[in-house]
Amino acid sequence: MKAKKLFGKEVIDVDARVVGKIVDMELDVSKASIRSILVKSGLGKRLSILPQDVDKIGDKAVLKIAKDKLQKA
Repeated sequence: MKAKKLFGKEVIDVDARVVGKIVDMELDVSKASIRSILVKSGLGKRLSILPQDVDKIGDKAVLKIAKDKLQKA
């Protein structure tokens, strides 16, 4: 999947609550990997999701953890 297809995808937590939408990613260029996925949640609030916390990505990104366990970006 290309990165541009991720932007705008809705993010759902393990309890089926809407977290927000993917707006950006932090990359580790030296390792060619994703450091974190940034999600806009509410009015100007951004959350950071680690790749290991993502269960699957299809029409929506589904997390393995609850919304309240996410870190602020």
